[in-house]
Amino acid sequence: MIAPKALPQQPPERPAGRGRIHVRARDAARRRARRARLQGYAMLARITLGVVVVLAPIMGYVLLMGNLTALNYSLAQANAQKLELQEETMRLDDRIAALESRDRLAAVAAKLHMHDPQTYAVVDLPRPAATPPSGIAFLGSLFHR
Repeated sequence: MIAPKALPQQPPERPAGRGRIHVRARDAARRRARRARLQGYAMLARITLGVVVVLAPIMGYVLLMGNLTALNYSLAQANAQKLELQEETMRLDDRIAALESRDRLAAVAAKLHMHDPQTYAVVDLPRPAATPPSGIAFLGSLFHR
């Protein structure tokens, strides 16, 4: 392989004396401006973080207390409804007992001209004829005709 001819290396062109200082100064000024802008955002971020750290537990506590209060109201309402239903059940039980009382039933029977029988008849009812089971004893309900 043929090696390329070596070219003399020349240093990159630099501005003469004062030009180089101006470039450095301009870059430094840009860095300072960017840093100052970022520091302004950093302060805003710190303040926001501080507010969030303080307010998050307070808001959590307030939300939990609100939820607890709502549950207490629901419990009180359910207890009140339960008491109303128990009272209604007791009133209905008393009404049923009054309607089933022997005195009332005797008064209704007298109004309808009903009376106790003079003689009591005991009648034996015929038993239904037993049919022999048909089908297979195992799983009889599936194979029953």
